[in-house]
Amino acid sequence: MAKLSLFLQTIYVFIFLLAHPNRGVRLYPVVQEGNNSLQQDLVYGLAKQKLPSLKSNSLEAKFSGEGNNSSGVLYYATHDSSGGPDASYYGLHATTDVYGHALKRGQLSRSGIWVGHSGDGRKSSFNAISVGWHIAPEKYGDSHPHLFTYWTRDGYQSTGCYNMDCPGFIAASSATVTPGTRINPSSKVTLRVLKDDQSGHWWVYYGFNGVPTAVGYYPKSLFTYMAKKANQFSFGGFVFAERALPTPPLGSGVLPGGKGRAASFTDLRLIERDGRSSPIMKDLPSVISNNKCYSITPIVNSGCFFGGPGGCV
Repeated sequence: MAKLSLFLQTIYVFIFLLAHPNRGVRLYPVVQEGNNSLQQDLVYGLAKQKLPSLKSNSLEAKFSGEGNNSSGVLYYATHDSSGGPDASYYGLHATTDVYGHALKRGQLSRSGIWVGHSGDGRKSSFNAISVGWHIAPEKYGDSHPHLFTYWTRDGYQSTGCYNMDCPGFIAASSATVTPGTRINPSSKVTLRVLKDDQSGHWWVYYGFNGVPTAVGYYPKSLFTYMAKKANQFSFGGFVFAERALPTPPLGSGVLPGGKGRAASFTDLRLIERDGRSSPIMKDLPSVISNNKCYSITPIVNSGCFFGGPGGCV
């Protein structure tokens, strides 16, 4: 049961706040550092603890590559798809606001969306893509929000990476930003991941206070099961902290229903095989690790609120 509990610790991925709709986005050049031991933990730690209990119809593997190990703790608040192994998804769309928080090395706060495929039940068959924004001082050497992408085709065992840190993500020739770009915390970001029906590639789109445009794609050839479709999706957020540090804020740093404006997702949409989209109107199961520190509300009118102040130990 302890492994299963750790297995449910999740991300990726993912917020929106109904504020500052008219402020422009500011983009900054990125200085990326090489992966160190903590970064490896953030990428592979959960996979080692969660994936052994993965079943073919489980949604729990989706955040496996994103952050926990014996030297740290992780908390999360997400909504998860309820489709089984035979479900078919071809993309996900959401709008979220970006927030700034003063984090230290050893802390991580992440929000975004995720699509994946549970494969045949073996951890080596799990495929996933996540897109969003995070504050990750261990990776970038600063406490600013950055766009991110992440992928795996073998349950985070030996494939996949953030952004363009390894071969995989191919930038679009027309792209004005790249994964890893620093962004202004007053920005409103629209995220979209979709499988192109013609090429089979998984395309990533970002929109800053406006319509999302293509940033690049993950080739179909990178994946096994996701070469055809996804059968899981999720959105929400997670935080990580070394045990010597308090857990950082999630979203705006406000619990839904608390004092101040909580982070939110809006315009949540599933993308069909032909590229058309439909709003997510029904509520989905939520996964919350500690509702005193972080939470997420039911989905109403294709949106929800989430986040929390942190400080959990």
